[in-house]
Amino acid sequence: MRSPKDEEMPLRERGDNDEITLEFCNRRSRIRRNKAEDSATFMFDYLRDPEEGETLNWRELRKLKAGKKWGVIRHPYILNYINQKLIDCALFYSLHILAFLFFFLLLAWHVFSRNIFKDFLISIFTGVFFMFLVLKGTIKARVTKSVSTWFVVAFCFNMFTYGATLSYVWLPTVFSYDDYHQEVKKIITWFLPIIAIISAWANLLYIMRKSPFGIYIFMMTRILRSFAHIATIWIPTLIAFSFAFLLIMRDTGVKPWPLIDQQAANMTMVQTMLVILQAVTKTSTMMIGEVDANDILDTNQWIPSILVLVFEIITVILLMNLMVSLAVGDVTYLKNTAQDKILKIKVNFVIEALQLSEQFSNSVFRLHTNPTSNILVIMDDGSYIATFDEFPKVAPVAVADEAFKISFLESGMRLRIKTTSGKVKTATVSKCDIECIESTESGIPVIMSTPDSKIYENEDTYWTTFSKWLIGLDWAGYLDI
Repeated sequence: MRSPKDEEMPLRERGDNDEITLEFCNRRSRIRRNKAEDSATFMFDYLRDPEEGETLNWRELRKLKAGKKWGVIRHPYILNYINQKLIDCALFYSLHILAFLFFFLLLAWHVFSRNIFKDFLISIFTGVFFMFLVLKGTIKARVTKSVSTWFVVAFCFNMFTYGATLSYVWLPTVFSYDDYHQEVKKIITWFLPIIAIISAWANLLYIMRKSPFGIYIFMMTRILRSFAHIATIWIPTLIAFSFAFLLIMRDTGVKPWPLIDQQAANMTMVQTMLVILQAVTKTSTMMIGEVDANDILDTNQWIPSILVLVFEIITVILLMNLMVSLAVGDVTYLKNTAQDKILKIKVNFVIEALQLSEQFSNSVFRLHTNPTSNILVIMDDGSYIATFDEFPKVAPVAVADEAFKISFLESGMRLRIKTTSGKVKTATVSKCDIECIESTESGIPVIMSTPDSKIYENEDTYWTTFSKWLIGLDWAGYLDI
C-alpha cells in the first residue's frame, strides 16, 4: 500500500471547465474490502451540489467516448453510473424486445395466413416503430449536431425494413385493381415477404445486442467478417468446380445438371443463368459435406470419379477445416474482447437515453430522475448490491496499489517446478506473451474495515434482479473479480 498523504488531494467541487479523469474519479471514490465476506464495497460521491445535480451526465459520457478514454470509463465510479442508468432503462428495453419480437412473429404468421386484421396490425406496429426511429434521429441530430456513419446506415436499414414491410402488406391489395403485368406483380409479391422477414430478423438481432445473448450475436458477425476475408478463396473454388461438374455431368441427365446440348438452342438467357445458378448452388451444398457422390459415381466414368476425389480433398477436407479453424480462433478472440464491445454499445445506449430524457421538460414524462446509487457491494461470484448511503468523511488509510492483471495472450511459458523431494523439473511452453493491464480499482483510497462497519443487505425486488440480468453490466468481467 502507498501512503495517501502526498497523493490524496482535498475533495473539491468540479467546475464546468474541469475534465473527468482517473484522478477525479479516485478522489470521489472509496473502497473497503471485507475478507470475511469475500466482498468489496465501493463508495462514490456523485453530488456536485443540490442545485446542479450530479457530476455525470450524457455530455460527460459523450466527451469521454469521443476522446476514446475507455480507461476512465472502466473506472468503477463511471461504470456504476452507467449501470444504474441501464437498469432504469430495463422496462423500456424489455418492451422494445417484446414489441419487435411480436412484430417479427406476426410478420412470419402473416406470410402463411393473411387477412385484413393482420394487415392493419402490422401497419400499426410499423408506424409506431417508424415514429420512434424518426424521434431518435431528430433528437440525435438536434442535440449532437452531427451523426455517425454507422447511425446513418442503421437508420437507412430500418427505413428499408419498414418500407419493405408496408409494401409487402399493401401492394397485393393495390395490384388487385387491374390485370396488367401479372408476371411482374407475381415476382414482386413473391420477393417482398422474403426481404421483409429477413430484414425484421436482422433488426431483432440488432436490438438484442445489449441483452445477455449479445455475445453470441457478436460471435456470428465476427465469423461472418472472417468468411468475407476467406471468400477470395472460397468463391473462385466454388465457380471452378461448379463449371467443372456442369461440363462433365451435362449429358448424364442427372439433376440439377440437365441435357444442355439438346436444350441450349431453345433456352433463353434467363433459363441459362438459372442452370448456372443451380449448378453453383449444388456445388456449394457439396462443399459443406453433402457430396452425394452416388449420382456421379453411377456414371461409371473415370473423369467424374477423379473430379469428386479432388473436390473432396480441396474443399471438404482442406477449405472447410480452414474455415472451422478460423471460426474457432474468432470465438476465442471475441471471448477476450466481448466485454469491451458490449460496454461501447451500452455507453452509447445510455447517452441516447439521457438525451431523450432531457428533451422532455414535463415532469410526467421525464425519465432518469432517480439519483444514482452511490454504494456498490460486489461479491466474489460477481453478484452485487447497489444502495444509498452517505459518502464517508473519514480519512483513508492508504491508496490501493497499482495492481496489474496478467493475461496470457498465447499459451506459452517456461516453468521451473521444485518438488517436495528437492528435485527440480522444468516444463517449457513455447510462445509466451504476457500482457499487464492496470486493474480498475488501482488508485482508489482505501477505508479500513472494522467490526462497526455497516453491512449492506440485498433488498432487490424480482424486477430489479431481472433488470440486472437483462441489461446490467457484468461486474465480474470489468473488475476482474
